[in-house]
Amino acid sequence: MGESPNNSLTDLTGLSTAELGALTLASLDHLHEAISIFDRGLRLLVWNRRFVELLDFPPDMMRVGLPFAEVIGYNARRGEYGPGDPEVQVAERVLLARRFQSHCFERTRPNGTVLEIRGQPIAGGGFITVYEDITERKRAEAELRESHEQLETRVRERTAALLALNAQLIQEIEERKQAQMALNQAQKLKAVGQLTGGIAHDFNNLLTVILGNLATLEEGVRERPELHRAARAAMNAARRGADLTRRLLAFSRQQPLQPRLLSPWQQLREIAELLKRTLGANIELETVVDDTVWPIRVDPGQLTNAVLNLAINARDAMPGGGRLRIEAGNVTFAAEYAARHPDVAPGDYVRLAVGDTGSGMAPEVLERAFEPFFTTKELGAGTGLGLSMVYGFVQQSGGHVRIHSQVGSGTTVELYLPRHVVRGKEQKVDPTAATVLDESHLRGRETILLVEDDPDIRDFVARTLADFGYAVREAGNGREALARLATEAPLDLLLSDMTMPGGVSGHDLVVEARRRQPTLKVLCMSGYSDQAVASLLPTEYALLEKPFLKLDLVRAVRLTLDRPVAPLEDGAAG
Repeated sequence: MGESPNNSLTDLTGLSTAELGALTLASLDHLHEAISIFDRGLRLLVWNRRFVELLDFPPDMMRVGLPFAEVIGYNARRGEYGPGDPEVQVAERVLLARRFQSHCFERTRPNGTVLEIRGQPIAGGGFITVYEDITERKRAEAELRESHEQLETRVRERTAALLALNAQLIQEIEERKQAQMALNQAQKLKAVGQLTGGIAHDFNNLLTVILGNLATLEEGVRERPELHRAARAAMNAARRGADLTRRLLAFSRQQPLQPRLLSPWQQLREIAELLKRTLGANIELETVVDDTVWPIRVDPGQLTNAVLNLAINARDAMPGGGRLRIEAGNVTFAAEYAARHPDVAPGDYVRLAVGDTGSGMAPEVLERAFEPFFTTKELGAGTGLGLSMVYGFVQQSGGHVRIHSQVGSGTTVELYLPRHVVRGKEQKVDPTAATVLDESHLRGRETILLVEDDPDIRDFVARTLADFGYAVREAGNGREALARLATEAPLDLLLSDMTMPGGVSGHDLVVEARRRQPTLKVLCMSGYSDQAVASLLPTEYALLEKPFLKLDLVRAVRLTLDRPVAPLEDGAAG
């Protein structure tokens, strides 16, 4: 049989106790850990080579029976335990050692070595202590901990960045959604405005003929009361139709405006005086206007109508009373803001706000607030054109409108009108102003070229002017008018519609006629006055708005003829 694997252990059994002890002690020198054993009297019994090396003891210091206190005292005197009285440090450690209790702790030596010290009591008294150099392990743990903390920091930073980016993205999506909704609403209102503007233009042409002929009829039946009453009723109905078309033109931004340089502070002060007499005692009116509010250039009558419309709406929203606040202040919109709002141009604006503490509007009502004929009032209590008129006026004046409303918390409508920078001395000449003239002063013998494509309107205007003594020459379009200018004697007045077929618009006709005859005076008329507002009204030409009555026509003609001829604009002579 082969040799038993336990033969090496059997060989050890033949050793004496002293030999086994020596072998054991010799084996300790091969351990990576340092070991020391003290007896119950705290005297050194056993140590290994690593104990001397790791703790930097002098080799000749180590001996059997070395008191624990001397070992601790040597360490204390060389600063192993940090600052303090060495004797006190020795006493404290000897006292702890005499308890013979298990312990485990870490200690960092002055040279930076980190020791893990584990002590266990021995049966019969004394204790064994194992010292392990864990410097590298602690360094690795520190590096791992630092790496983990850095990773956590980066994760937190990245998470915060992603959250911020996500919030920004959500905001941008919401802003884009709002901008798209605003654009869709603006496009919808523009389409409705174009439709209503076209309808209003056609109605104005019809109403011009109806009103003119009804006026003639009314005068002819004064001796017949029953017919006269019927004519008067028809005339009143036609006037209401004319007012309705004016409202439609206001919404479609095609109403003729008469802009003037205004002080918002003065204008709102006058409006407040009007409101005090109409709002009622249960409505508290508050007017707040910044002293430094910028001037604006708008139609004062339309501005007053807009604010009054908003104030009346606010009053109706507060049947039990409340507070109405009208305020004005300056605001500047940067390019970044304008980029997010398609109906806003960057620049300086005057903000006119009308706010109430009334019932407010639901979101579905707010979305349709500017649509013409949309109203939440009872049948017959409103036309649904109030806010649409405000919208059209502000848009036509180069501004924009905002509504903020919440059910139960009231509504605030904000009108943003462009700041007007005054350059030199500005004034507005209004040749159609209601100067008091009797019919004898409206007569004349001047020669007028009437240019109108609608034959019924042309017939009414020509007859009216002829009845007042004027010599009238007629043309059905711009080309025909230019032909007559080339072949006939000089004229005193050009009375032309603004929107005509044939390739020559009213504006083109006026410019060419003034080039040919610089002293010619001009009066324009239109029921669809977008072009007139854009190119004529800001200059020296007067506009007669359709529909008009006989006296409106002859008064405008007479005032234009009596006014000094306006100088040609630069470049108008070619």
